[in-house]
Amino acid sequence: MKKITIHTNEIRGRADHFWAASGLDELFPLVNTEAGKYCLDRMQEKGTCKYMRNHFTLSRCERMGLRCGGDVYSEDEKGNPIYDFAWINNSFRRMVEHGIKPIVEMDFVPPALCLKGEIIQEGTGELQPERYIPADWEKWHGLLQAFVKNLQAEFGEEEIRSWYFEVWNEPDSWPVDTWQNFYKLYDVFVDAVTGVDEKLRVGGPGCYKNNFMHPFLNHVANGTNYVTGQKGSRIDFISYHIYGISGGWLNEYPLIMPTVQRFTQELMWLSRTIGAYPSLRHVEIQLNEWGVVSNYERDAATYPVLHLRNSEYSAVFMAKLVDCIYELREKYQLPLSLMLYWGFCGEDHFNLLFNGNRSLTTAYHIIKPIGTLHEMLAMMGDQLLCTEGLRPGGAAGCFAARSSDTIDAMLYRCDENDLEGEGPEEDFTLEFDGLGEGKYTADLYIMDREHHNTFRLWQRMGSKKALTQEEEALLHKEGEIGITKSLPLPDDRRLLLTLPAQSLVLVSLRRE
Repeated sequence: MKKITIHTNEIRGRADHFWAASGLDELFPLVNTEAGKYCLDRMQEKGTCKYMRNHFTLSRCERMGLRCGGDVYSEDEKGNPIYDFAWINNSFRRMVEHGIKPIVEMDFVPPALCLKGEIIQEGTGELQPERYIPADWEKWHGLLQAFVKNLQAEFGEEEIRSWYFEVWNEPDSWPVDTWQNFYKLYDVFVDAVTGVDEKLRVGGPGCYKNNFMHPFLNHVANGTNYVTGQKGSRIDFISYHIYGISGGWLNEYPLIMPTVQRFTQELMWLSRTIGAYPSLRHVEIQLNEWGVVSNYERDAATYPVLHLRNSEYSAVFMAKLVDCIYELREKYQLPLSLMLYWGFCGEDHFNLLFNGNRSLTTAYHIIKPIGTLHEMLAMMGDQLLCTEGLRPGGAAGCFAARSSDTIDAMLYRCDENDLEGEGPEEDFTLEFDGLGEGKYTADLYIMDREHHNTFRLWQRMGSKKALTQEEEALLHKEGEIGITKSLPLPDDRRLLLTLPAQSLVLVSLRRE
């Protein structure tokens, strides 16, 4: 039996809900759908999203029958710019009305400004017109400034100072010999945005390849600025992406499976890389895309491993990752301020029931386990407590926080070598040290294959593609967080808990 002690009077830091963020490639159109409204309303009610990030802010793009790009720029017959920001403003307004701050990607180049014939290829080999270099840098600078001034007028100076402005998305997919073009793109971006208001927060590069970061940071810290001619360029945050499984090898064995250790190793590598540049050591880090699996366009019917995005595995993986990041921030001063799950409500909008896509909700407005975990985390207090007995990063872990009313402990089991949770149960003793006199009740909120798990219930129903009203109601009930059981806390202040593999329990302790 493993023993965990929670020191209820020893505060180790702030539980700042850095994980409360979301985004998706098709975010702009989806926030304006019925499914998007449901997801935004739920996020606001549960307190699970502080920031949202998008692609295609400035460019023209259509995916899956949706207009995804702002398509903000055109020219008259004389080549004079014509701006149209109404559609983008409306999408941002939907977020702000729900208490969510945008992370504004200033991408990609609109067709009227593309450098014709200059083709930059994605890692997939697909041609992406939005990746073209601007044909006219002055017009590109003018577009960025006009867009930011528009946001300032629409939302107010103080409001947009609380947003983040990001240069691009994944420029490391460009061929290496074009990276200098990106450095110019960054310098122009910073000059344009801060030229409107120097208090706006700017950063990037939103990349996912290690080899891109060093030369980019060297340019920002030591390079010659393409606009000012001086040394370096301003950066307020550095954004990076990590996925557990990505690329075209989803059905190639042996599968390269996701591990929390790989995430934490990359984050520490990133922190040390930034630390090599003294002028950048104050800069915050954002993990502003993450997921157990990437590959947004693929589904679990063809690639069964994508059911990891449907099951409790993504939830326990995230709990373990959050625990490890709290530890890295405390012990190694990892300056990570934001962790953004790349998923919104695509399955819901397209009526795809547990399709294995990157979604927090699936068809019928049913929340997935990863969404339920977000809501469980939001229930925890904001003062992080000291714990001992289990080290973060193992097959089981525990982190705790307190509010004015409760002591909350998240105990989880996440073994990356047991994807389906086939291992044996395990016993734990949870001891609460430092409590005052009086009686306490422990409310247990359990997620495993039998509790708070819409995906496993759907499987038990026969994995249907269409639901009856009764089945839909049962799945909605399963997705609503309720007390699984309540226990009186014994006089010795210890709870005995048994957890199956790949499960978690939120223990909320309240004084009677």
